[in-house]
Amino acid sequence: MFHHLFNYYIFKLSIFMKNLISLGQAIKNLRMNNISNSYFLYGNDIYMQDFFINQVKKIKTQSHTYLYHLGYDSQENLFNEISNTSLFDSQKTIIIKNINKFSTKAKNEIIEIISKNEHSHCLIFVKNNFDNKNKFINSLLKSATSVDTRTPFENQMYDWIKFFSKQENIQINENEIPKYIEHFGSNISNVMNYIKIDSISKSNSSTNRTYHLWNFQDSIGKKDLSKSIEIYISLLSNGNSINLILIYLFNLYKAMYFKKNYDNESCLNFNYTINKIIKSKIPLYIKKISKKELECILVEINDLDFSSKTISINLDNKMKCLINNICTGYYDR
Repeated sequence: MFHHLFNYYIFKLSIFMKNLISLGQAIKNLRMNNISNSYFLYGNDIYMQDFFINQVKKIKTQSHTYLYHLGYDSQENLFNEISNTSLFDSQKTIIIKNINKFSTKAKNEIIEIISKNEHSHCLIFVKNNFDNKNKFINSLLKSATSVDTRTPFENQMYDWIKFFSKQENIQINENEIPKYIEHFGSNISNVMNYIKIDSISKSNSSTNRTYHLWNFQDSIGKKDLSKSIEIYISLLSNGNSINLILIYLFNLYKAMYFKKNYDNESCLNFNYTINKIIKSKIPLYIKKISKKELECILVEINDLDFSSKTISINLDNKMKCLINNICTGYYDR
């Protein structure tokens, strides 16, 4: 009985995977201007998802990009976005995440829209976890151009890391790549994050400029990764502790959260960690960040601060990852 069930599962899985094209093939198609109106990104490697989405954006330069997190954003607004067109915004790239939050009716409508090609936009659906028993997922696989964004097998990681490093103009000794894979190779995102952080750190290691904590708040509020890493390194070299930096960071995002969600600035009163310059720029910072991001960042900062006081961790590495994740919009995924 078990043997038959196992064989049936393998059979279903093989059919399921035949509908997927590799990320490499999908990129080749894009560069040949073979662009689909709908894509389904299947797999939980965030870096590979983002890489494909950014390639679409580079090619569709006249298209405006919209991101919908179902569960946070209403499906009604999404359908309005798909159906509404104007002279100034005729082409859109619409990214939809948390697609399991669609209602049954909405799932049927989405499949109908894709199947009939009743739109002039580029719809990108993102699904992280594996699920081959879901009727909606199977329909998406058949109706949309489906791209495999699962983390590659270990024997393929080296070539992908080499490729992505070249794409991001990161100078890395190829002999160092296996070391990054060995230590951080659970997915492409982890490996590339550490390579990118180390690259930025090395390029800024000789900086002689002295910065203040408010400079760090300003650069990270603007999501300027390179500048944030540079200032962070400078702050450490000038005697500022990571825990002090975390306090300034937490208070900044707490102020941004209250301003964005309640238009409330009461937490700025008598707050020595936020000066007049930063206070005046908070309305600009919150334009670059979502409510979900703010919530996740506050939790991450709090967890990192707690961990630093209770368990032995490489706090510097964790801090650099936090900076990278904030600046690259990781918490908005």
